[in-house]
Amino acid sequence: MQIDKLDIKNFKLFSEAEFSLDSRFNLIIGENGSGKTSLLSAIAIALGGWAHAYIKDSKNLRPIEDNEIREVQIDNTFDKTKETHIKATGKASVIDRNGERKGVAASWHRTRLEGSDKTYTSGSIQYGSYPQIYTLHFETLGADILRFIESGNDYSLPLIAFYECNRLWLPKNELNAEASAKAKYSRFDPYVDCFHTAADHQAVGEWILKHELASIQQNKETPVLSAIKAAARAALEGCTGLQFDFEKSRIILAFENGDAIPFEHLSDGQRTMLGLFCDLARRAAILNPHLKSDASEKTKGVVLIDELDLHLHPKWQRRIIENLQTCFPNLQFICTTHSPFLIQSLREGKLIQLGDVSESNFYDSSIEDIVEDIQGVTLPQKSQRYTAMMNAAKTYYKALNDAVEKHEDVEALKQALDELTIPYGDDPAFSAQLKFERELALAKKGK
Repeated sequence: MQIDKLDIKNFKLFSEAEFSLDSRFNLIIGENGSGKTSLLSAIAIALGGWAHAYIKDSKNLRPIEDNEIREVQIDNTFDKTKETHIKATGKASVIDRNGERKGVAASWHRTRLEGSDKTYTSGSIQYGSYPQIYTLHFETLGADILRFIESGNDYSLPLIAFYECNRLWLPKNELNAEASAKAKYSRFDPYVDCFHTAADHQAVGEWILKHELASIQQNKETPVLSAIKAAARAALEGCTGLQFDFEKSRIILAFENGDAIPFEHLSDGQRTMLGLFCDLARRAAILNPHLKSDASEKTKGVVLIDELDLHLHPKWQRRIIENLQTCFPNLQFICTTHSPFLIQSLREGKLIQLGDVSESNFYDSSIEDIVEDIQGVTLPQKSQRYTAMMNAAKTYYKALNDAVEKHEDVEALKQALDELTIPYGDDPAFSAQLKFERELALAKKGK
């Protein structure tokens, strides 16, 4: 599954907007308030039609909320627009009327009308090069696939997930070995919480514990546990694997320098990275158990990540895109960021620029060029205070020269110039230099 194009109408700050998406990686940039998170939310709503079709649950319905309907100002009052509409086109897999698996070109809509609190879902599909267009039956989609699977057929389900800004993986209560060993999972479970993936990261710990116990029982590492360990190695530089400490009921990370670090002792950045990679691996394994250790590599789907650089050191920011693409090569990622390091590292993919941002090449550009030319920050090599001080100095010298040449009142001039130095009184060298120049200029004029 993937989304190729998204059309938005009257959603939050978007009156009408159209976005084309890369099949592998999309990085959304723009100033605060430009609509980066709103765009991710619109995509999540589009995906909600599919997630709710696979398994009916109130948590994954993802309707268009009241506060997401665009408001327009008319005669000093704000009124909600009459129709909010999100249309997506892309590729998907369905079970046709003959009970056969088919890849299709799909187009689907999520709509909310004035006076209704319901979000309507509709869609159409087209098989290959055939001109005939058929209705996409969301209401029976999940049942058709389940029936196909129960008939003994392999079917790869798409991974759908939205990682919001509150996704920091925090230590939870102690894990129960007996409960984890007996835990049963439905292949459709990852769709239940797919739009609130930060809600229960304990599920990753329970999943690791379950497969540690299974590995012990089978006297060999399960394919799923191998996949999760590979995800951990991709997430953390120098990590060689993870294991479960049965004595203290916690996860231990092993590193190539010989260190063994309990999960709760990792930094926020390490926990964020580990949680993201391991949760994706867990979801892929549950959705597609027939893929075994290849689940992470072969599972398709769409993953949304808000602020991909969250809690990450610049060194890690430079490699997270490549690591995600390597570990999960068939997932389509759509992410937001403010980081020039992520922009610089985007070798294969699309940069989506929102707001008043200039179009520019970015790959192989310097960080300074990206920050200035793409993100619109003036003189990124200098601090904002340094730039303000230089501007104040220019204003100071110009006022000084103009006043001396025009023989203006000396005391009034001194007061005006002193006011320019007030904001920088904590920099005695800067203030002293300006006052020295003032006294020197006045002395030359006999003042």
